[in-house]
Amino acid sequence: MAEGVAAANGIEIWWQDFGDPADPAVLLVMGATAPATAWQPEFYEPIVAAGYRVIRFDNRDVGRSTWIDYEQSPYTVEDMADDAIGLLDALSVDRAHVIGASLGGMIAQAAALRFPERVRSLTSIMSTPSGPEDPDLSGTSDEIRAAGERLRSGEVDPQDMLVEMYRLLAGSRFGFDEAAFRARLADLAVGFNPTCSHGEAAGASPSRRERLRQLRVPTLVIHGDEDPIIPLDHGVATADAVPDAKLIVMKGVGHELPPGVLAEILPAILEHLAASD
Repeated sequence: MAEGVAAANGIEIWWQDFGDPADPAVLLVMGATAPATAWQPEFYEPIVAAGYRVIRFDNRDVGRSTWIDYEQSPYTVEDMADDAIGLLDALSVDRAHVIGASLGGMIAQAAALRFPERVRSLTSIMSTPSGPEDPDLSGTSDEIRAAGERLRSGEVDPQDMLVEMYRLLAGSRFGFDEAAFRARLADLAVGFNPTCSHGEAAGASPSRRERLRQLRVPTLVIHGDEDPIIPLDHGVATADAVPDAKLIVMKGVGHELPPGVLAEILPAILEHLAASD
């Protein structure tokens, strides 16, 4: 394992990698307000074992990467895609498989559109081809909106608020394991930024739905059918937009990647990567 801070796209990006640097690279892009350490070993270790170099990093405005004053320097999903490719440049990675979750899926889509020659394959997990507020698609539940506002208010304990938020995000099939989640809180709270503007960036970014119809990067879409923040029809719309994209629906799963579902989706992800090497 190695880690460092790279200068890329005018900011500093904290990164960490696993596996042999000579192996094909897989870039993991995490979702809104979450640090790179939200990618759990249960997810990335099987990818490393299959012969890949896995790179995870903190997006701008969270974790140990540069925090941004959004009012002074507004940014978009496209800027965050440029960050991701800038990190590949800094690490001398010519091409990478890109896997993104939630906002990370939006960033991964934008990277594939802007730099198709740099993206071996795209995996978009519990994400959307436009934004959570797309009027043509289902919206975020009121409970999630209210919890998000409480989390950003700074008036409640951030760890307790994260527990509440992730409980709401869990689907019915695996349920919410509070004890296991609290054991992960140290990873999730690394560099927590209460003023993170990822939501504003997503809302200010243009839809990718029409542009995705021209994408020729091999694409896998994975989505839970009980997702309360980015409902399933967003994942369906992503798969419908990208030619020849494959869609996997996680039954009884919310906006989450519980350990119990990994045995179902990791073989499909590894097959997708291998077919695109």
